[in-house]
Amino acid sequence: MVEESPDDYALGTRARLGLNVIAHKWTLMIALALKAGPLRFSALRRSITGVTAQVLTESLRQMERDGIVERHEAAEPTPRVEYCLTSLGLSLCTPAQAIRAWAEENGPRVEEARRRYDDRVNAAGSSVQEHEHDRTEGHR
Repeated sequence: MVEESPDDYALGTRARLGLNVIAHKWTLMIALALKAGPLRFSALRRSITGVTAQVLTESLRQMERDGIVERHEAAEPTPRVEYCLTSLGLSLCTPAQAIRAWAEENGPRVEEARRRYDDRVNAAGSSVQEHEHDRTEGHR
């Protein structure tokens, strides 16, 4: 395997483009929701906890621009729009599986590191606050 460096992900590189597509907050969630098949906007929004209508609209437009989803309008008496994954969009499920596997394996270690950090920062903050309190009490 070739050794990677930050230069491989510099602005304008394909690796950076891929990273930006995958790292977008909602892209993988939308792709995974559409993996089972086309969905209307309202059903898609219900399937993704926490996404607002505006953010979903913007994300779908960007994903359509990137070739990850297609927007299909049905010419029925009531206009009906569905979104579906393209083959390119479906290919995002592979890195999503790798991210999930990494998170399942390493999530407890990340959570423990965060807890230790927060405890250390909170303890240091308490010490600073106590020191500030002691200093101001001494000047009265």
